[in-house]
Amino acid sequence: MAKPTGKILSKNKSFVVNGSLWIECNGERFFGPGPVELLERIEKTGSINQAARQMQMSYKKAWEIINTLNNYAGHPFVVTQTGGISGGGSTITDEAKTMIGRYRQLREKFEAFLEKETQKLNE
Repeated sequence: MAKPTGKILSKNKSFVVNGSLWIECNGERFFGPGPVELLERIEKTGSINQAARQMQMSYKKAWEIINTLNNYAGHPFVVTQTGGISGGGSTITDEAKTMIGRYRQLREKFEAFLEKETQKLNE
């Protein structure tokens, strides 16, 4: 049986269990904090270009993320509309919104896990 870490670690220090959460497909990052933020900004602005600019990301990088999302998903996450009198625009699909919601649920569980393990570490 393992010793409690409180007997191993210094009592006058504060330790934190930390980590990042993302979803992979075929060993490649598919969905995480960056894509979630990009999708949410596209939803708010109606524009890939504006969303990328707000994130201080190149338009090319934003498109790379969108292409990865659209290629791995069963249905596109971002739909673009070109031209017209008022110009084009972009929207995120219901599938993207569902995936964002699922990611948020996973994130809540992950945060709870990190907090629980941090408490154990500092006992």
